[in-house]
Amino acid sequence: DLTFMYSVTAPTGKYENGGSENLGLGFWTNQFQGFGYYYPVADKSSALMLGLTYEINGEIKDSDVKPGNRFTLEYGISQYLSERFELGIIGGHNWQISDDKGSDVFWDPSVRDRKSTLAFTAGYWVWKQRMQLTFKYGFDYGMRQRFKNDALMLNLTFVTNALTGANKKNNTP
Repeated sequence: DLTFMYSVTAPTGKYENGGSENLGLGFWTNQFQGFGYYYPVADKSSALMLGLTYEINGEIKDSDVKPGNRFTLEYGISQYLSERFELGIIGGHNWQISDDKGSDVFWDPSVRDRKSTLAFTAGYWVWKQRMQLTFKYGFDYGMRQRFKNDALMLNLTFVTNALTGANKKNNTP
């Protein structure tokens, strides 16, 4: 399977140059992503994933600083242990690939930031093929000029079948 995505991140959240309580980054980002999934067994109970992201960053609000663009490589493996229970491991590396630019750049722009991430997931279909609950724990390592993150995430995914034409009563086409 292949997926492609384009997304825009707007500079939302409180941001003030030099502020210590910033919640946003203060700049626009455009992202181009492509992911591939390979299933080594016919029933697709095992999956290998590889993803690429290219990030183009805009100028920071109220300053002459344009952060460098970034490239991300993500990879993962998942395995269903039953019809409803899935475990997975996800890794990724993010590299700044162009220099920070602008007259307000006071640091050495040739030192580019980077970080790596590792995450573990467990998912369970509470309502078979309609509602999944997924738990993820991830952490960063190998940072240079980046904050270290540890993350806990709980996702609830509901599949509506709105675009499939499936019968609501017995869930068949």
